[in-house]
Parts: sequence; C-alpha cells; structure tokens
Amino acid sequence: MSRVQPTQTDLAPEEAVTLAETVNAAIPKTARFRMPSSHPMEWFAFVFLAVLIVASVFVEFIPGLVRASFPYGDFSQAPQWSLNGLFGTDALGRSILSRVLYGARTTLAIVSVATLISLVIGMVLGMLAGFYRGPVERIVDLYANSMASLPPILVILALISVIGNSVFTMILALGLLDIGTYARIAKGGVIAQNDRDYVLAARAMGASDGRLLVREILPNLVPALTAIVPPLMAGLIITEGSLSFLGYGIPAPAPSWGGMIASSTDLLSRFPLLIFGPIVAIVLTVYSLNTVGDYLARRMSHRGREL
Repeated sequence: MSRVQPTQTDLAPEEAVTLAETVNAAIPKTARFRMPSSHPMEWFAFVFLAVLIVASVFVEFIPGLVRASFPYGDFSQAPQWSLNGLFGTDALGRSILSRVLYGARTTLAIVSVATLISLVIGMVLGMLAGFYRGPVERIVDLYANSMASLPPILVILALISVIGNSVFTMILALGLLDIGTYARIAKGGVIAQNDRDYVLAARAMGASDGRLLVREILPNLVPALTAIVPPLMAGLIITEGSLSFLGYGIPAPAPSWGGMIASSTDLLSRFPLLIFGPIVAIVLTVYSLNTVGDYLARRMSHRGREL
C-alpha cells in the first residue's frame, strides 16, 4: 500500500517584498519590458541613446579625442574624415564633436536629475491627491494647472532673475516644470485603483494608508509613469537648449548644445556647418527619447489588456 506524502499546508511567515519584486510579479511575462524586435527605428533609438550615454560618461577615455576646451585646428574648419574633425571645428578651432559629447554629459546629467526630482515629487503629490481627495487634491490641481498655464521659459527666467544663473538653478527650474504632469498621472492612477478588489481587500484586512499606497497601488502606477518619462525628458532637453541659446542656460565655459548654436550665429552666414553638430545631437536625442516613450506606452497598453 502506497504511502501518501504529507503536504505542507501551513503558510510561511510573511516575508519582506521589495518594490521591484512587487512590480515584477504584477506584470505578466508577456508584457514585461522587451527590446523591440521588428521596428528598425526603435532599434536605432535604443542603440543611439545607449551609445550617447556611454560616450558622454566616458568621453575622457575615448582614444584620440581632444578635450572640449583644447584647440584642434584652424577656426571654422569644414568636417573631415577624422575623429576630432568629424563635425569640423568652431570659431576658436575646437573640435565640435568633442564639445558635443562633453555637452551631452552636461545636458543629460542636468535633465536626468531634474526628471528625478519631478518624478518623485509629482508622484508623491499625485498619490496623496488621488487617495485623500478634498483639500489635498485641490491644492495639487491648483499647482498643476498654474504650471501648465505658464510658458516654461518664463518660469525659468523668473527663477534665474531671483536666484541667479547656475547649474543648481537650471536643475531646480527644470525640475519644477513637470511636477504637475507626473502628479496628474499618479492621481488618475490612484483614483482608478482605489476601488479595485485587491485594494478593498487589503483595507478590510486593516492595512494602513501607507501600505495601501506603497505596497498595493504604487506598483500599478509604475508602468504609466515609466512610459511618460522619456518624452518629458525630451521636452526638458529642448527647453534647456533654448535657454542656453538665449544665454540663460548652462554657464560658460561648460559646453552645451544650445550654447554652441548661440556662439555660432554671428558666423552662420559664412560657415553654416558650425551648428550642424549640436543640431544633429539635439534632433536625434529628442527623436530617440520620444520613440522609446512610444515603445514603452505600447508595451504598457498590451499589459493593461492582458491583466
């Protein structure tokens, strides 16, 4: 007579689950992030951003590339088939390619920090507004509507006039621009999830407000917030470039894409290729970020249909 092995019926004690594990468990395998497999422009966007980030971070270690402040050749040289002369030289004989890469590091660092500030503050405010509603929601909506009604450049110029022109001011100003957008998305997500069965069950079991927001609702907001980050970063890059072009962006001598375009306007009629390098960098970066955002939004929409 065969013996039946006893089965374990007792549940193990509750273990701490990290946010990453919670998010990963909430997303079906078929909807988790995957690299694009068919669209060539999506591949181009991912590869370009990866190459740009790596090149800007390790720009000092690129063999043969001169420093951004070092003269390379005669002023305003046309593009040549060489590393430093690929985009030509500027009015002071400096390599435009080198200045583009150094400017990419400065621009991406500022925009990334500003995006992190906007995302964290906007997500917290939006979750509180959607969960508690009432006065909290009205205050958050007032801030979001006020920021949406003001031209971004005017807001940044006002801050610069009060605080002064610096990298800190640029990060602070850019970080304030998108808080309202993230808050709206987070608030809408919380309102949509607040009456779902899993939230009601957790509330009935005595879960605190903090646990409901962080452990139950937040993992379901991550996909929507992730998909909107790249397009908003693209908008910040354009704003930063516009300010640098007007002379209120990243202070000299740090290279920036908008500043490179502004410094070449006087010679543009005789040397139109001076602005080719920074313009190509801005266009390709903004295009790649928007393409990545479209890809993430499409993946998240597939996830929503499968849940």
